[in-house]
Amino acid sequence: MKRWLAMTAGLLIWAAHFLGLYLLASAADVWASTEAAAGRWVGLGFSLACLALIAVAAIVIARRPVPDGPGSWERRVALTGAFVAAVGVTWQTAPLAF
Repeated sequence: MKRWLAMTAGLLIWAAHFLGLYLLASAADVWASTEAAAGRWVGLGFSLACLALIAVAAIVIARRPVPDGPGSWERRVALTGAFVAAVGVTWQTAPLAF
């Protein structure tokens, strides 16, 4: 289970980011205008925190000593997932910046 968590860490953070931005946008729609600056800043801060978590997860995975064999395959899967997650978080955050 620990190996699966390591392989999907970036993707799980991306999923939490998607849910978090959706909830923040819904709350901003109820409490204020969706164009309000405060809601955008909160969303940008949340996105930066998620990107930082993805970077930390990738660094931890990359520095972990892994012998040859299945461990190297798991590392490649985890790092690829972290890269895809970082691109996804950036893509979802782009509408907040403009």
